[in-house]
Amino acid sequence: MAFKNSLVLPLGLIVGFSLNTALADNLSLGLTGGWSSTLYNEVDQNKNNMVFPNIDYDAGRFWFHGLSTGYDLLQTPADSIAVVGYYLPLSFEAKDSHSSAMRQLKNRRSTLMTGIRYGHESLSMGNFETTLATDALGTSNGLYWSNAWRYPVQIGSLGFEPALGFNWNDRKFNKYYFGISAEEAARSGLRKYTPGESVTPYAEVNMNYMVTENWNIYGGARYTLLPDAVKKSPMVDKDSVLSLWTGFAYVF
Repeated sequence: MAFKNSLVLPLGLIVGFSLNTALADNLSLGLTGGWSSTLYNEVDQNKNNMVFPNIDYDAGRFWFHGLSTGYDLLQTPADSIAVVGYYLPLSFEAKDSHSSAMRQLKNRRSTLMTGIRYGHESLSMGNFETTLATDALGTSNGLYWSNAWRYPVQIGSLGFEPALGFNWNDRKFNKYYFGISAEEAARSGLRKYTPGESVTPYAEVNMNYMVTENWNIYGGARYTLLPDAVKKSPMVDKDSVLSLWTGFAYVF
């Protein structure tokens, strides 16, 4: 059974994990758990944990995969264009930091992203997907452009999928999640910081196994190199982020 790719979901940064589960052509229900190394300064590791129901449903052109949904405007055996929406869990709660300076900053909130996606599938070259999305709730008013190449391999009941990709964030996006205003700098003692746009590369691997005809288990990992615009922020204290996820699903 081939991998069914849902949108890459940022966890910690636009780093997060993607739900690439080999699920049903019509409906499957399951549970997914994800973990990511912390991005913001002096925030406990467990603040990045996520556990949520995973629903995978297809009804013709309409689909719902994990925390993303969409409608296919174009469907051919090799190409697709879809209008998409997905939850962006990237956030910062000032109270979660052990740093007195970080606790003086404003919270950064998660949001809903909407946009358009193009995908191309090739048996010999793998799958390519690009998605341009904007903040639908006006939280950051920023843009997020994700690009990924994946090469699914199926060996009996075992599916394996290496992937390479990069994400581009505009200035507004980075300013909201990683910038520090003059007001925040005066209150916290941290230096004012206004980041520009950025490109974030990553490498990823996904695996899934059909235990029975109906039960499926899956997991994966992503290693992301943080761009200068992010890692130079006084809010961030590392150069890379590791994300892991696993889960199970019942295929109807």
